[in-house]
Amino acid sequence: MTAANLQQQLAGGAKVVLIDVRIPTSFAQGHLPGAINIPASLCSQKRLPPLGRVVVYDDGLGRQGSGSLQAAAGALAQKPGITVDILEGGFAAWEAAHGLTTRGRGIHHETLNYITYAQLKANNPSEVVLVDLRKTPAPPSSSSPQALASAAEPPTDLGREFPGMAVAKSAADKALNSGGGTPSLIVLIDSADGSAEAAARLLKAGGSRRYAILAGGELSLARKGQAGLQRSGPRSNPRTRN
Repeated sequence: MTAANLQQQLAGGAKVVLIDVRIPTSFAQGHLPGAINIPASLCSQKRLPPLGRVVVYDDGLGRQGSGSLQAAAGALAQKPGITVDILEGGFAAWEAAHGLTTRGRGIHHETLNYITYAQLKANNPSEVVLVDLRKTPAPPSSSSPQALASAAEPPTDLGREFPGMAVAKSAADKALNSGGGTPSLIVLIDSADGSAEAAARLLKAGGSRRYAILAGGELSLARKGQAGLQRSGPRSNPRTRN
């Protein structure tokens, strides 16, 4: 179900129970009016009365993984007297569609959405557009062995790292156009130089909410999400190790 569909149904007086499967701290920061908070991990354990028609949603940012939302919806649908729809794009798509929320009005500290390498890997590739904001390393100033050894490695190949995910070269790329449907999750990837944050602010100013910044940018890709100073796997250069 799209945000527009849900808005129309609620405006028409449809009896729908809204279930927010995010963690309680996210729920407390803002949710759909009247929603019940049941974290995804508890949906299978929760004893519920026959609620009738239910619409379930997450953050829409892929931070729980698409499998978590599907599992929560499946667990709720197995309970007697409950039928389940999933809100496409989650809370982010609802906000982008100017749906009512419990967020307080006024001035707030700036908050930007971030996603980890592991969370991005767990997403449904067909729902994600990667925006490549990374800088291409400059060639070494000399051809000496020392200069070549210290030259930066080329950026990670996004197509190979995240098969099935579309790749755009800017936040204004046509690949981000959803054609009027639920917007894709836009993931901004930079060289940890602040360009992803700048692009995120432009997206927010334009009304987009379903975006996330890859925490650590290219460095996170190089490490495959692991802590450390070298790239993992065959891309590591033994000459740069101590």
